[in-house]
Amino acid sequence: MNLEKLARHFFSLYSRRNRIFLPGLRERVDFLNLAIGDLQDAIRKDYGSRAIGMALARVVSRIFCITEHFKEFPFVEFMARKYPATHCNYCQQWPCTCAERRPDAILTESALPEQLNWSLGDWCEYFQLLYGAPNRARGIENILNRLFKEVSELLSLSMRVQNGALALPIEKIEEEFALELADALAWTIAVADCLGINLEQAVLERYESGCSKCRMNPCHCTYFSMAPVDWKIFIAESPTSSKPAG
Repeated sequence: MNLEKLARHFFSLYSRRNRIFLPGLRERVDFLNLAIGDLQDAIRKDYGSRAIGMALARVVSRIFCITEHFKEFPFVEFMARKYPATHCNYCQQWPCTCAERRPDAILTESALPEQLNWSLGDWCEYFQLLYGAPNRARGIENILNRLFKEVSELLSLSMRVQNGALALPIEKIEEEFALELADALAWTIAVADCLGINLEQAVLERYESGCSKCRMNPCHCTYFSMAPVDWKIFIAESPTSSKPAG
């Protein structure tokens, strides 16, 4: 399925749960930040590809949890405008030749129609070709730091909007959120590529058939936790342990 359909799959799956347990934008950004912390923990303690794949899938799920907050939201369009199929929007080259300190991106005027139909797997292949070599050369810690940075920028943006400090039209505010979320997904893909994880497969294995806990679509869970994952329990697959929240 293309990225828009994947987003709507997550909306169908978790929108009712989100309205109850994650009604505000700040809670959803915190939910994403916790998932990235779990991902970093799984990588740092070397819990293996299965745990890391699940952790990456949860990050993707929570990025879409934030997009769902906005209802109709131009996320995929701005993903394609920020990351066009033809070149890097920072250095204007293919593949990317950016230094660590790079210029600001120049958005394309419109999204290429074919990119709007790309699946998550297509996006993963694209980012591997465009950015894979320099990202791998800089290492996984650098990539994780960039992913955490995107969440801090999302948090800062949401706080400025909440405090009335962002004097922009509503469309520009949505654009800012869409671009930050596009960056968050791009760096999530970079983590998967650096570690050799098939991100699309990990996401579909965990969520395609329904909620990762109750296996229903939409989710019927009445238990919700913001606690970090206990990876030792996950690895041991204790039948009495609850599965990590999506």
